[in-house]
Amino acid sequence: MTLTDVDGRAVARFLPGDVVVILVVILAGTLRHGTFTPQEYAGVLLPFLIGWLAAAPLVGAYSASTVASNRRAIVLAAGTWLAADLIGQLIRNTAAFPGNADPTFFLVMFATVTAGLAIARFITLVVVDLRGS
Repeated sequence: MTLTDVDGRAVARFLPGDVVVILVVILAGTLRHGTFTPQEYAGVLLPFLIGWLAAAPLVGAYSASTVASNRRAIVLAAGTWLAADLIGQLIRNTAAFPGNADPTFFLVMFATVTAGLAIARFITLVVVDLRGS
């Protein structure tokens, strides 16, 4: 696999759901902890979106194999999030963003976003199967 191993079908199928999961989990967290302001939300969200966009082509979140195999679609999403979560935590550990690289936050983010990605991709795969495309 190379950095250019990105399949347009995979991007169209999975990217919208993947991004929605990340947006919703971080929104839920900022609301749950009573820290929600637009600036705080953006400050927490941006490092993880950067992490996802950096890790996705490297891990293969949108490679041709995600279109060919349902299992790979879900496994590669989890692997991509592991890398993205680590990148996001490292970015948060700089003075440019709120928060820090907290191991507990890393684990919570890994578990919740991975579960959300698996559910979103499973639903996408079911819809694709039902539509026959």
